Amino acid sequence: MIGAVLVALQLASATPSVLSVRAGESESIVPLVETNIGAAISIERLAPLVPLAIANLGNGRFAVRVAGVDMEIRDQLPFAKVSGQIVPLAAAPFVVEGHLYVPFQLVAELLPRVASDRLRYNPGRAELRFTGSPANSSVALLPAASVTERRAAPSRPGTRTRKRRIIVDAGHGGPDTGMHGPIGGRWTIYEKNITLSVAHKLDTALRARGMSVTMTRTRDTLITLGDQGKIANGAHGDVFVSIHVNAANLAWHKPAEARGYETYFLAEAKTEDAKRVEKMENESVHFEGGPSSGKDDPLTFITMDMAQNEHLRESSELAEIIQRRLGAVEEGPSRGVKQAGFMVLVRAYMPAVLVEIGFGTNAEEARFLSNPVKQRAIANAIANGVNEYLDNYERRLGSTTP
Repeated sequence: MIGAVLVALQLASATPSVLSVRAGESESIVPLVETNIGAAISIERLAPLVPLAIANLGNGRFAVRVAGVDMEIRDQLPFAKVSGQIVPLAAAPFVVEGHLYVPFQLVAELLPRVASDRLRYNPGRAELRFTGSPANSSVALLPAASVTERRAAPSRPGTRTRKRRIIVDAGHGGPDTGMHGPIGGRWTIYEKNITLSVAHKLDTALRARGMSVTMTRTRDTLITLGDQGKIANGAHGDVFVSIHVNAANLAWHKPAEARGYETYFLAEAKTEDAKRVEKMENESVHFEGGPSSGKDDPLTFITMDMAQNEHLRESSELAEIIQRRLGAVEEGPSRGVKQAGFMVLVRAYMPAVLVEIGFGTNAEEARFLSNPVKQRAIANAIANGVNEYLDNYERRLGSTTP
């Protein structure tokens, strides 16, 4: 990181106003654009002398191949994925009138370092030289399927060329019992049992609405956080719903009185309470064994975000609808829609939410959550929310039932 910053500072101190792009005897002069965060260059201007392909993946994501180097670049995100590795940029790329602009550092320092056998930058001449054969055409469109990704292709929710498929995840399981409560009660509920019971009822409710369902677990067993995403992606799910039961922080004032339901989507936690729930639900990883996932590494989270972010707005809308639908059946107060970095949602490349259906540490809510009739009402509310979201999505998309 320090090295990249030093290089960026060196480039900033001697940034030219134009870049000479050369291949063999051919030369092209490309102007640089001055911004308030340094010089930028339209990446398309490297063609035709440098082999270049760009695919607009939507939602600000671009797959770019320059002289054989594969990159993923996101509008307004000062990082790039280069040959599978996350690297910091001197400034965030941006898009103007359909053209992708990247910081000059990427062209003058990063690419020549990664592809040193093909690209060389001479700072004295402000010259980028491609040592291979000149390209024969201008910017080519790179099919999204050929992008070098280490993940499943994202799902497109609700497309009606097939039955809608919903992934239902019952939180915890096996040795991971999740929370237990209520506080001070003479009887005990375990989160893993409540979530599995609600998940089975949600399965029934969704099928009754004509949808297909894949459950990450159907019995009392532990499914690893990584495998949950693999199951979801392998089934080509349209929506991922993870069911959980909340627990109060014992350090709170009167923790046994905490009540309510809330729905989360994947993004960096903004509040202390969201961080508390994130930490509580992510502790399942301790039951899995093996090496740490590196969740606390900020670059790891950025990688996850780059893969998931195209579904951010969709997940947020799905969460809003489910939270509203739950309001018709839940007896506790609405705690709202929130965001947090849940590992269970990270690898599900589709609109995904985590629903905390109530506080098992509260005696009244523990009884509510243990009641099969109430569980069925919760399941129906979530199913109605999923159905409403997909109907809305299809209307926006303009799709029709075949």
